[in-house]
Amino acid sequence: MYILRGQLEGGPLLMGFYAALMAGLLLTTLVHEFGHCFAARSVGGHAEEILLWPLGGLAYVGHGGAPKDDIKVAMWGPLMHLPLAGICAGILALRTPWEWSFLNVFESWYPFFPLQQHFWLNMTVGFLKLQIVLFLFNLFVPAYPMDGGRILTNFLLIRYGRNRAAVATTFFSIPIGIAILIWGFLQRDFMFGLLGIWILYEAWQIRRLAAMGEIDAHPMFAAAPEFDYMPDRDRPEKRKGWFARWRENRARKAMARESEKVVEEREKVDAILDKVSREGIGSLSAAEKKILDDASRRSRGE
Repeated sequence: MYILRGQLEGGPLLMGFYAALMAGLLLTTLVHEFGHCFAARSVGGHAEEILLWPLGGLAYVGHGGAPKDDIKVAMWGPLMHLPLAGICAGILALRTPWEWSFLNVFESWYPFFPLQQHFWLNMTVGFLKLQIVLFLFNLFVPAYPMDGGRILTNFLLIRYGRNRAAVATTFFSIPIGIAILIWGFLQRDFMFGLLGIWILYEAWQIRRLAAMGEIDAHPMFAAAPEFDYMPDRDRPEKRKGWFARWRENRARKAMARESEKVVEEREKVDAILDKVSREGIGSLSAAEKKILDDASRRSRGE
């Protein structure tokens, strides 16, 4: 689609620029997935193969580690864009006076003209901005199955356990998926729209399995614990917040008042019973009889 856009906007030369940029995207995706493979093996896991498809890449990796290990695996893919961006920035610094606009993805991706004479310099700028976009998008978009979504899900697993983490993950993924889908539609970007649909499908699948009580059938949650993945670890006591302390103080004072009230009523009943034993039941006033009646009902649980 971008290649055809280049043909419409600037003719064959710009079409070639976008074609080369898409080839660079393919190479970048492969390096990204190699990062996941390296990280999986570094935590004692395995890496089987890498699939490149229209929505990016998928590294078939696995490990038996804790969620913190999966955070490492998820992070290493986006982090691979940083050295690639550094190489591009170094080339630009050597070839031309540095401009901070080279890092601004909203400014031109081919700032040097004529395009034919500065083709490879423009390619370096475009490749640099591509690394920035991929790094930010993959790491900081908290929607599963994006890398940022995997990182968020693992943090939720550590804190809340499998079932609550699964539901919480979808609360992030669904609005992000809808936003990406709408953006793709408005920009007439078919692949971006497909990415939004993919995120929404994954969120629907997680919700469906969670509702059925079968969330362990999902690959993201299959090896995850239901509660704490390290139940025997020593935990520092968590300081309670102001509101929790206020509620506890209120409850403590209410219990103290209730206890005092019970003692006071018991003393009144004992005094009335002593009077009955001395003077007889007929000596009681209406208020004293009511106190005895109330005490009798409370003792019967009425």
